[in-house]
Amino acid sequence: MSFNFCTTVRGGMPVRVWFDIGSPDPSAGLFTPFIEDLWLEVKGRRAAWLENRLTPIDWTALEDEVLEAWGESFATKLHVYRC
Repeated sequence: MSFNFCTTVRGGMPVRVWFDIGSPDPSAGLFTPFIEDLWLEVKGRRAAWLENRLTPIDWTALEDEVLEAWGESFATKLHVYRC
């Protein structure tokens, strides 16, 4: 199931962040949920051009936001965040 939320990147550009969370699998050494897939949309379209311009620091910040948003959605049973 995909989740999403809105945020800004690169100094204020609004984006919708879509992500999938993988389930823990102790037999494979995965003891906590993990980000399985992560992509950005701008104005309703995939923004690969923007994804290519993000730095590793930008991606780390997005991953932190993803895990925080997923934790909130899991706690409240929400599946979609609206902009």
